[in-house]
Amino acid sequence: MFPITSWLLLFSVLTSSQAERPTYEAAYRQAQQEHKPLLILVGAEWCAACKTLKAQTIEPMQSSGKLENVVVTVVDKDLRPDLAEKLMDGKMLPQLVVFSEGAEGWKKFSVTGIQTESRVKELLNKAAAETAPRSAVRVSTEVSVSPR
Repeated sequence: MFPITSWLLLFSVLTSSQAERPTYEAAYRQAQQEHKPLLILVGAEWCAACKTLKAQTIEPMQSSGKLENVVVTVVDKDLRPDLAEKLMDGKMLPQLVVFSEGAEGWKKFSVTGIQTESRVKELLNKAAAETAPRSAVRVSTEVSVSPR
């Protein structure tokens, strides 16, 4: 039999990454207030590719500080189908969606499928380049994103 402390430890490990990530609404407000790009991983709990993208690309980039000037959140397509439908281009999962603020307002960029760190950097650089000058965010090869 598993002692109660083991169950509590296991529960905290399983839920810790979800607790640290802001809701879409909170992330959206933060991105607006701080004039930072908003990176959204649209996925689902059953989607192996979504879990891989999150665990092997997004979380390591966050842990290493490469996304420190980007607001990151996750939208579960099954839990928030209406929101996911508005964010997504097509039905394929996973999707990375970036909203970046420019002189003419917020602009959307997205890619579908598993992405490497370099592809995420390319997406963020494209968003920054096309929304400049208001968002003077540039992601270098080290992904050092600097707000205006």
